Amino acid sequence: MPKTAAKTKKTGAPNFDRILAAASDLFTRKGFNGTSTRDIAAAAGVSLGNIYNYFGTKEEIFVSLLEKYEGEYFAPDQPLIKALASTSFPDNIEELGFAARETVEKFSSYILLIYVDVVEFGAKHVNKMFARMRQGYGAALKSGRGRAKNRIAADIDPVGALMMVTWNYFNYFIMEKLFKVKGHYGLADAQAVKLFARVFKRGILE
Repeated sequence: MPKTAAKTKKTGAPNFDRILAAASDLFTRKGFNGTSTRDIAAAAGVSLGNIYNYFGTKEEIFVSLLEKYEGEYFAPDQPLIKALASTSFPDNIEELGFAARETVEKFSSYILLIYVDVVEFGAKHVNKMFARMRQGYGAALKSGRGRAKNRIAADIDPVGALMMVTWNYFNYFIMEKLFKVKGHYGLADAQAVKLFARVFKRGILE
């Protein structure tokens, strides 16, 4: 995702941060096209002219938000990143499940903005991040601590398997936490995490 001029020059300025916070709330509730720059200024408690001191267009605000969240999402102290690096795959499957739950809860605004980008921009801003996904998971697989007790079958691509496990957990918790379909598997969170792990590790056949 290309860096915006606003991101590189103004990050940390009080009004800049208020503008981004207000824009995040409005974009996730009303969408990009349903939010005006004037709406953002009013919610942030700044003048419309002040917004243009930081951003040339409303789209620059949107892109700056995605950049901000992306940087936070991939920080070493975030739940999924810690889980990926803590132990070796596939021993950490359940840990990945609980980290996915924490990540969806913590980064709900970011995930909703990704949906906004897909619907209103045709994924123009986020597709490059997802295109790099396999590379990131490959690096995470190598960074796991120690050697896994359980071996991945020879005919299974380990990076693809890690991506599949993680994103199945994400999809489950996005449905639970963001779409508000509580207990859609008929299970509590911990039970669902364990069921996923059981299926991934041993399959569904006796």
